[in-house]
Parts: sequence; C-alpha cells; structure tokens
Amino acid sequence: MAGATDVDDTVETFVVYDLFRAFWTRVVGLFFREIAERNAHLIPRTGPVMFVVAPHHNQFVDPVILLMHAMRRVYFLTAAASMRRKFIGFYGRCLRGIPVERQQDLARRCSGKIFLEDRFAEPTVISGHDTRFTQEVQVGMKLMLPNSVGQARVEAIESDTRLRISSEMRELAALELLTQAGGTAYKVAPHVNQDDMYRAVYDRLNKGECIGIFPEGGSHDRTEMLPLKAGATIMALGATAANPELGLKIVPTGLNYFHPSKFRSRAVIDFGQPIDVPAELVEKYRQGGDAKRQACDDFLSIVADGLKQVTLNTPDLETLKLIQAGRRLYQPTQHSLTMAQQVELTRRFIKGYTVYRDLPAVAELRDRMADYNMQLRYYGIRDHQVETMRVGRAEAGALFVWRVVWLLIMGLIALPGTVINAPVFVVTSVFSKRKARAALAASTVKVRALDVIATWKILIALVLVPFLYTVYSVLAVVFVRRAPTWAQTDVIKQVSTMSTVAIYLWAWALASFMSYTALVFGEQAVDIVKSIRPLFLTLVVGSEHTELLARQRQELSDDITELVNELGPQIYPEFSTTRISEQLGDGLTTHSNLINESADAFHRKMRMGEQALRQRINSTIGSRQTSPQSESTEETPLAGPSEDKPNQRRGSKYAFNPPTPRTMETLNSISPMEFLSTVTGAVLGTGSPSAESSDGKHEAGSQFEQTRRSTPEQKKGLFYFT
Repeated sequence: MAGATDVDDTVETFVVYDLFRAFWTRVVGLFFREIAERNAHLIPRTGPVMFVVAPHHNQFVDPVILLMHAMRRVYFLTAAASMRRKFIGFYGRCLRGIPVERQQDLARRCSGKIFLEDRFAEPTVISGHDTRFTQEVQVGMKLMLPNSVGQARVEAIESDTRLRISSEMRELAALELLTQAGGTAYKVAPHVNQDDMYRAVYDRLNKGECIGIFPEGGSHDRTEMLPLKAGATIMALGATAANPELGLKIVPTGLNYFHPSKFRSRAVIDFGQPIDVPAELVEKYRQGGDAKRQACDDFLSIVADGLKQVTLNTPDLETLKLIQAGRRLYQPTQHSLTMAQQVELTRRFIKGYTVYRDLPAVAELRDRMADYNMQLRYYGIRDHQVETMRVGRAEAGALFVWRVVWLLIMGLIALPGTVINAPVFVVTSVFSKRKARAALAASTVKVRALDVIATWKILIALVLVPFLYTVYSVLAVVFVRRAPTWAQTDVIKQVSTMSTVAIYLWAWALASFMSYTALVFGEQAVDIVKSIRPLFLTLVVGSEHTELLARQRQELSDDITELVNELGPQIYPEFSTTRISEQLGDGLTTHSNLINESADAFHRKMRMGEQALRQRINSTIGSRQTSPQSESTEETPLAGPSEDKPNQRRGSKYAFNPPTPRTMETLNSISPMEFLSTVTGAVLGTGSPSAESSDGKHEAGSQFEQTRRSTPEQKKGLFYFT
C-alpha cells in the first residue's frame, strides 16, 4: 500500500507540474512576439541533465522560456526567500522547485561600526565602535560590508569591540570603507547548511531527471555575464563522485533578448553542446581539500567556456550596439536569416571584434559607423528604414498615403481591444517601474533593474486582466437587462432572452477576442507607423539628401562585408559567404495562431499593393521623362551607388550635415493642410492648389512646392544643408 501511495503521489505531482507548466508557457508566449530556439536537438532525451543557464536577464521569465523548449521536465533551484513568498512560492512548489537558502537573504545589520586599526600589521583584526560582537556575532558567521564589496568568515571573537576574520579583505572598495574616518556599517549572515539542498539535487539526478540552475546567482541587466558561482560544479562533481555510473550531462543554455522588458518583444534560447563530467576531475574532487577546490575551479572554467559559445558578452552597452550595427550592415550572399541565426551571427561578430578591434581598418569602420549612427538618431529612423528613403517624392507620397490608409484599417480593428485594455498598460507600466527602482536600490550588480520589469508586468496583468474582464462582463449584463429605449435594437432584444450567466460568459469571450485581435493587429499598425517617418522625411527634406544617407549606408555595408569576408576565415575556417545560413544553423520559432496569421495576411496584401503601386508610378515617371515636354523640366536624376569604381574601403564622403535654423523654422511654419496638399501634388504630379491660390498668405507652403520642382542650385532657399 505504501508503494502504491508513493506512485500515486508522484503521478499527481507530475500532473500538477504539467498543468502549471502549460499555463505559464502560454502566458509568457503571449508576452513575447517571437521566441526562437537553436540546437534543441542536442538535449539528451534520457538520463540526468543539468541545464546551466545564463545570462539571467529576466528574473522569473527565464525559467519559463527554458520550459517552453527543453522538451523535458526541468526542476529549478530557487532562492528560499522567493519560495517563502505566497504567490511565487505557490507556483514554485507546483513546479517542484528546489529551495536554496542564500546567506545574503539571511543577513542582518548589527550595531556600531567597524574599521581596520592596523591595515598592514594586523589585516585580519577588525575593531569596532559601539559594537557588541559577543552578543550579535558568532564564530563561523560571515561578516559582510555594504554593497557586497567585501566579506569574510569570523574566525574568533576577542571582545565586544575586537574580532578576527579568517582572511584579509583585499578588495580596494572594502579597504576604503574599513579605513575611512568613523568606520563602516556591516552585516552578519549565519552559516547555511546546504546538505538538504544537495541531497535533493542528487536524488533528482539519480532518478534521471533534469535540473535547471542560474550560476550567476541572481538576475541582472548587464551586457556581460556575472562571475559564475561554484555551486553547479559542486553538484555535478559531487553527484558523479557518489554515483560513478550516473552519466550526467551539462547543457550550457544561453538566453538572448531583444528588449527583454518590453511587451511583445523577441527572444532566442540557444542550447550548447552537452558537456560530460571529466573522470579525472571527479577523482580530484574525491581527494578533498585543495584538490577538491582545484577540480571545482577547473570544471567551472569548462562550463564558462561552454556558456560563452551560446551567449552575447560585451564589456559595455556601446560595444554591443556597435556590434549589432555591424551585423545589420553585413550583407552575406544569402540574405534571409532567421532571428536565431542573427543572434549566432552577432556572437561571431563579437568574437571577431574582440580579436581584431585594434586593426586600422576596423578602427576606421568603427568611426564611420559612429557617424552613420549619429545621423540615424538625428533623423529619428532606424537602419532598416534607410532603404525606404531611396525613392523619389512622387513614389514617397503615394506610399505615404497608401500606408496611412492601411494604418487606419489596422488601427480600427485594434481600437476596441486597445481601449478596454488601456488600464492594464498604464497600471503595469507604473508598478513595474516602481518595483524596478526598489530592486535597483537593493542591488549592487543591476544597472537599471530592467530584469524585473517583465516579471512584474506579467504578474500584475494576471490579476488585473481577469478583474477588468469581470467588471466589463457585469456591466454588459446590466446594460442588456436595463437597456434604455434608444438601445433596444434587434440584437439587444435577442441577447436579452439569454440567461444572465450566458450573457456574462459571452461578454468575457468577446472581451478576450477583442484583446487578442488588438494584440496582433496592433503590432502591424505599430510597424506601419514606424515605416511612415522615412517617407515623411523624403517628402519634406527631398530625395537628394536622403539619397546621400542611403549611399553612405551602401558604401559602409560594402566595406564591412568585404572586411568580414577577408577576416572571417581566419577565425572560422569553415567560413563561406555562400553558405552562411548553413553555418549558423537552423532555429525554430514559436508563432501565434490563427489571428496572428490573419494579421500577417493583411500585411502581405498591403505589401503586394505597394509593389503594384510603385511599379505604376515608376512606369508613369519613366514615360514622362522620355516625352519632349518633360525633358525641359526634368529633375536632376538621383545618382545611385558608384559602379565604375573598384570596391575598396574608403572614408565616407558624406559628413553629418544638420539643417540650418532657417530650414527648421520654415519647416515648422508649414501647416498640416499645406503638407497634405503637397503630398497630393506629389502623388498626382500636379502643383499644390493651396499654394497656387494664395496671395502670399502661405509663403512657406509656396516655397515648399517651388522647392519640390526646382533644380539643386535653386534649393538653397529652404533646404540648404551646411
């Protein structure tokens, strides 16, 4: 009977685990627009596996993304402090998390201040002012300085104002605190016995199950990995030492986000080659003492190298932005790369830049990219939008009107759901930022605490959305039952014949449908909004100036591609410009369902219409340019990229030229009606009616229209760039 009970408990636990896993993967799948994975086929289908995951950029979201793609049940080591929280602890226990007690979570502040009385003669002796060491501190406790700048184990307590630590604190920040006038505050943390935690881990691994661990110790938002803790290596070596036939595999797992704190952003999870536990290190671990510590350090280095193969690590944010810009400008023979392949290409760019950053050619391209990025920031556009500006004013005007029409269609479809969910967007944004400020104040490794925002957005939305839909459904029932005379339509009368429960459920279903429709169609509307600005710039500034930026991008792209193709084989011998997609590997993407496909179909129809419209305009312009009448008023043709010169790296001919104050003043004076009339004139090939009918009342609009038809030498009046 006892054995049967154990089996029933195990099955029930797995059922609860699977239900909650399915729930959380659906929730996180809604938060992200796209989640791609690479090399999931490398995960062993059977036997014990330890997933070592980094960087820990998204707090409680990171484990769920692993659960979405691991294809096996994974049980995570979770801070015991989090497991003690009601909400998080409940879900942690349902997912069979293993609690880990951390010393920093048990630390408490003590009275008085401490200092080093003689830094050189007695560096391990700590003295105190108004301290009570004999009452508040015990031998074996850990003495911790503010902001975790230094810590040491208490070796002996000599009096209330004097104690001895096991080793001196050599960190510069720690020495500054301990030698400053007046001393420094401090905390003590009790020794934590982790035997129960290790026993639970060994038990799971001996059963052939999977363990997930974040070796950095906590979440953060830095661009590089934090130093790895030795806990993962101790578990792996200890479990293998206790069971030589275990066959444990370590799977390095990298998480890479595109704006991790933003709703409907993108993410990529990358699985590395499984690592075996070396037998020689297991033997050294069994010896104990210094040999054991050396074995843990050596294995930790192996694991860290494996993580570097699946993560993006740069010393600062500016370097990461530079690498990403170079990757976007690189043009392989095969242009269609998936999101997972783009991440792998970025990883290779980081390695190449680290090796060759001091080369003169790389330094020159770095300066040119900085100038190019400055121009993008000035124009308020992104790199992928530059090619959109390589059109004439007539084509830009037509595309502008076309996309505005599609924006209205998409916006109208998304409007109802956006309105009913507006309180969710406002409340989650305010509360998540407040939680981020609190997390930043309590952390020493976070930069902006962006790693906690997504978690709190999801948690708050899980409470607020059902509450709002309940309120809307109740209001719908009240409205149907007490509808005024003017609202007594046939639909309302038919709905009023339904039961109250049925009306409530239908209102809930309608609110959910409207919300999800707004989600996917709203994304398409946002994409259209982003694409309108380059067209607007072409209409206002003129294609002559936007063409310079496009040509600068093309030259920069050609030179980066040439340099990468030259240096790539020196780092990656298998490098080939014609098989770049095969070298980067395949990746699978998690897509949404029918509504998302419908929105994509709308977007494809819009693009097809654009292509037909552009072909019609180009053919019309071509016929005009070949006619005798158009030859006299023909505009100076836009020069494309130079084709007669050899493709060699060169300095940019297009320096950053912001418009003059006079230009900006005149642009600001143009009214919306004058701008719309100019767009209409550009599309139809006619003059601006408002400009032609005015008697000097709209001088700016007349000058705007005149500039559109004038020669480059005559354009200094309005669009003169220094």
